[in-house]
Amino acid sequence: MLFELHIKDFILIEDVKIGFEQGFNTITGETGAGKSMILGAIDLVSGEQANKDSVRIGADKTLISASFYTNDKVNLYLNEMGIACDDDIVILSREVQAKGKSISRINGQVVTLNHLKEITKNLIQIHGQNDNQTLLIREEQLNLLDKFGGTENIRTRQQIQHLFNEIRTLRSEIALLEEKSYDRQRQTDFLSFQIEEIDNAKLKIGEDLALEKEFELLTHLGSIVEVFERATGWLSGEYGDGAVSEVSSIANAYSKLVHYDESLDDFSKRFKEIYFLMDDLSKDVVDYKSKLDQDPERLEWVERRLDEINHLKSKYGKTIEVIFDLKSKFQTELDAYENVEEQLKSEMQRLEHLLKEYSNISEALTSLRLKASIAFEEALQKELIELNMKETSFKIELSKLYEPTAHGLDDIEFTISTNIGQPYRPLKKVVSGGELSRIMLGIKIVLGKMDAIPTLVFDEIDTGISGVTANVVGEKLAKLSSYSQVIIITHLPQIAVFSDHHLLIEKNVEDQNTLTHIKPITSKEVENEINRLVGGLEVTETTSIHSREMIQTAHKKKELFKKEHKK
Repeated sequence: MLFELHIKDFILIEDVKIGFEQGFNTITGETGAGKSMILGAIDLVSGEQANKDSVRIGADKTLISASFYTNDKVNLYLNEMGIACDDDIVILSREVQAKGKSISRINGQVVTLNHLKEITKNLIQIHGQNDNQTLLIREEQLNLLDKFGGTENIRTRQQIQHLFNEIRTLRSEIALLEEKSYDRQRQTDFLSFQIEEIDNAKLKIGEDLALEKEFELLTHLGSIVEVFERATGWLSGEYGDGAVSEVSSIANAYSKLVHYDESLDDFSKRFKEIYFLMDDLSKDVVDYKSKLDQDPERLEWVERRLDEINHLKSKYGKTIEVIFDLKSKFQTELDAYENVEEQLKSEMQRLEHLLKEYSNISEALTSLRLKASIAFEEALQKELIELNMKETSFKIELSKLYEPTAHGLDDIEFTISTNIGQPYRPLKKVVSGGELSRIMLGIKIVLGKMDAIPTLVFDEIDTGISGVTANVVGEKLAKLSSYSQVIIITHLPQIAVFSDHHLLIEKNVEDQNTLTHIKPITSKEVENEINRLVGGLEVTETTSIHSREMIQTAHKKKELFKKEHKK
């Protein structure tokens, strides 16, 4: 239920807080006073398109805030979206800046416009001549019929929705499998080729690094051999007269001189140590040199092997480990392709089972809808007669669809005959805006508690009606307010007299500015406003008596409605 609407700097409204109450809320005022601004503000905070022209001249921005008593559906949605929520109250707000930027908030948290629209679906429903156009949409007509059908219709439709989602997902999977099947031979050939190419290379982890080192060695082998030959020549000499032999000879010479001077023994020993080191070094050099094989065929083989490995790297990955990982992936894909026919057969059987189940449940839903449509037609026909549409006949046409949809295999069309003997034609091709509003009102009465929308706003429902019809519309709205909060903008006294809470909207000129104000009015002020609506500018005693009688009669009828509602 909407309990407060705060409007600031919106068109001609400077700053106003409007309190709404449970039951029937009526807004009246002089023509041009700005009644449509209230509806515009509610539209805006409900997620309608913003316009920078909404900002009052001289202001930087418009701010609309609507405070509602919340409900379980709203709180569930808020929790799912991670928006902070209160157990009792939810506050929606919309800021429109003069430059055109718009900001939406729920409980102070910035949200998208879609979030705002989703929330308001479970809080408020607006019925102006444009809003009633939803009644012309077939999907909405089907929604209304299923609501009227009750729990069994809704539960069966949910089953249909679930099955439809499964079927749609399964068909997408089958389409992919069929594409795989069609392309199976080409893909399996290609995958097999890639796996075989990797297998034939007989790669080993780390092989590439070892070969790169060997390639580096082999390409510089000539320089290495040259150095070792120089070292061999210096150490051993061509005829055994190299440095090693010379050092040995010097060591022996010192050894022979020791008996002349004992201190020379140290020189002898040190030269012998050098000799042994150089002799070991000479042997190592000769040994290493003997292993240096300048085989051009080995270099060519290493080069070819590296080219082969690098070619595979360029195709499949930067390292041998990555190539092996990709090969495993290829094998998995190949296995999947090889099993695709079996998978396809299995999925087709599953689809056939789901379609059969969908068809059976859809037939059950069709039967429920046919039964509900008869009762719906009778109930709405009664309401239309009471709404002074006595010659109007209403009929629901259900036809069969041949492709699954989220709502079953039924197409629907609300049809109407506006005169006796005239054929039934689709609603959208026959009725005027005013008639459409009254039909929607009749539907709301028929649905009653089943509709479960806390707040209903009606604008222009009184267009094109007067007298008895207006009085009946007032009664119907009063009845409806037993189930939901009703807010109506009207210029008809026959409707306004049924209100539980009456708001008066006025336009005044203040400091060269035109401003709109709205306020709740007392019982006496209500009587004065009804006088104005009945008699215009000239209010006579007769007018006042008539107004009081209308108010008293409406009060008695409302008391009866309340007693009926309690039953």
